[in-house]
Amino acid sequence: MDKKRLLKGAEAIGEAALRSGCTRFYGYPVPNQSDLMEYLIREENEGRGLSVFQSEDPLSGLFMAYGATLAGARVLTAVNSIDIPDALRALSYFNAAELPLVCVVFTQSGPGSGNIYPEQSDTLALLYGARAGDGFAPLLTPSTPTTCAAATYEAFRMAETYRLPVILLVDAACAQLEETVDLSAISFRDIPKKREIIGGQQGQKRVSTTLHLDIDTMAEKKELLQNKKALFLEKETGTCLVEGEGAEILLVAYGISAVQAKRAADALVADQIPCALFQPTSLYPFPEKAFTESLESVKHLYVIDMSDGQLKSILAPYVPESLLTHHFESLGGSVPRVEDLRRWIRQTLKSS
Repeated sequence: MDKKRLLKGAEAIGEAALRSGCTRFYGYPVPNQSDLMEYLIREENEGRGLSVFQSEDPLSGLFMAYGATLAGARVLTAVNSIDIPDALRALSYFNAAELPLVCVVFTQSGPGSGNIYPEQSDTLALLYGARAGDGFAPLLTPSTPTTCAAATYEAFRMAETYRLPVILLVDAACAQLEETVDLSAISFRDIPKKREIIGGQQGQKRVSTTLHLDIDTMAEKKELLQNKKALFLEKETGTCLVEGEGAEILLVAYGISAVQAKRAADALVADQIPCALFQPTSLYPFPEKAFTESLESVKHLYVIDMSDGQLKSILAPYVPESLLTHHFESLGGSVPRVEDLRRWIRQTLKSS
């Protein structure tokens, strides 16, 4: 297989899924995820060992994935922003049955049908919605085709290791962004190969259920899930990309906002204004230790967000009240422009 490929973000997810041993894809073709489905269909026709199934609607695809995963398949599925309520409903069942799944959520501007342009206004819905019924799901936030490929591998590794659903949050711009991806930099190893159905006794008929009418049985199930969550958070501490150290100015962004923030940071450094960039590539678990260490010498924190403050809300528990924090909002599907970010940061520095 080629070590380097010219891929869109959506295509990089598909290629990384294949190299991670994915054998089934279920989905419904809608804007921003069609490139993923079309790429996998082409690879299926090339005999890559994957079967692609188009469902009659997104919810059907999610529960087709449930059945295939129960039968032992390694499954990828994808939905769009407007399908998030259905996705969260399905993920709750995967949590209850302790079944692995990688679910890509391609986000666009909303609410409702909105438009097909990128936004980050579904972050809190996914971050907290996946915890319904005391469940949980890792939330990974790639920003480029290269990080999409790496995040896809990480998603399959975590899904199969801990038997849980994992969400890849990909905005519409990242899905369409194209670059050369070095796939040789990703190991595509350490993913468990064997999985057994949970339930029943060894040698007996194995039964999987998410219904526990007895209170004590439900409480035991909850305790098992709590123990798994504790183990997960002990082993997985979150991931991030940090560029620049020791600067008094720190920019924080994820997704396509991080791409623009990196370009703005480079422009500021060229202007003799030292600054650093902190990009969380997972929001659950959040890389708390790395973030707090990045704040040690910071006097100005710049949060760049394509929503009405959702990233700022996520960062709030880790940011000291004494730290001067500035927030840049970009709404309606508008990607922050590098020159606008550069001008905004220079103006706030001057005024403060």
